[in-house]
Amino acid sequence: MSNADDLADDETGTESAKADSNAAPSRRFSRRRTIIAGVTGVGVVVAGLLLLRGCGEGQPETVRAVAVGDMVCDPTDPGVDSETECKSQEVSDIAVGLNPDGFLGLGDYVYEVPKTDTYNTEYDPSWGRLRDITLPALGNQEYKVHKANTFRTYFGERAGPDQGYWSTEFGQWHVVVLNTNCTVVVGGCAAGSPQQKWLAEDLAANPAQCTVVLMHHPRWSTGLGGPEGRLQDMFATMVDNKVEIVLSGHEADYERFGTLDADGAPSPEGTRQFVVGTGGQVVYEPGEGDAPWRNKGNMVKSEFVDFTQHGVLELTLAPDSYDWAFHSLDNGVIDSGSASCH
Repeated sequence: MSNADDLADDETGTESAKADSNAAPSRRFSRRRTIIAGVTGVGVVVAGLLLLRGCGEGQPETVRAVAVGDMVCDPTDPGVDSETECKSQEVSDIAVGLNPDGFLGLGDYVYEVPKTDTYNTEYDPSWGRLRDITLPALGNQEYKVHKANTFRTYFGERAGPDQGYWSTEFGQWHVVVLNTNCTVVVGGCAAGSPQQKWLAEDLAANPAQCTVVLMHHPRWSTGLGGPEGRLQDMFATMVDNKVEIVLSGHEADYERFGTLDADGAPSPEGTRQFVVGTGGQVVYEPGEGDAPWRNKGNMVKSEFVDFTQHGVLELTLAPDSYDWAFHSLDNGVIDSGSASCH
């Protein structure tokens, strides 16, 4: 994760976004509400922006989405030499072939430094085919460029507000986009931070029966980085408000957890998390000694994990239930299931 003091200034993001795509509204999304935080001399002020559309009014009963993060690598990067790397074109072919209503981007769209040229020459011909139906969460790679400017230039209005957290509607589902770059986002991610308070208020005001949260870093993981403790309070807020699904990337694998309570214990009233960092950049299982956190014990176990295959998660979101299917690059659907909303 990038520290705010280390953010690069090499790309200014002054290039114009492609107007024909960015000006058009997303096919199925309606921006319901965005709340931004500002700091004044007397403390934090939270303000609500004007509602842009109704709360799911006129939305279809059932919609389908694909979700994934960690996608494109620059082929000129000297570190690229593995047969398991740089599969964004092939993986995005799966996603495009599914003809989804929406694409849920889970961060780290371009490695290693997200340059404008790489967005144009590598991302755009692959995942960019879904840009006009993309909801993109911010990853840590985006912040390797000052203020994530190239990300904002490429996605335009779809990038959301500067702080990187907001909400919208997709079909009959409520969708929350979070910024899990906790050392960069103003106030961090802990209880009482502007983002955590906004999340609690947004979920409490949500009239939809089913909710999905998009974020880059996983609260729970058995991969290289392991569970992200800085997201403990926000995950607890999700559980308290009966969020159905949390989608995350960051790890170079696919992993599905059961419904968990705030402490990671199985609970029928808990929240299910998917880790989908398989968008084409690389996949791998941590080697011996690469994940020292595992030696601490008390690991929250997942219900399914695969460290070997790129792919995309397909979600069918009905008004009171959801289906999932992970489409791998080489072996078709390797994990699938369904569940009802709370």
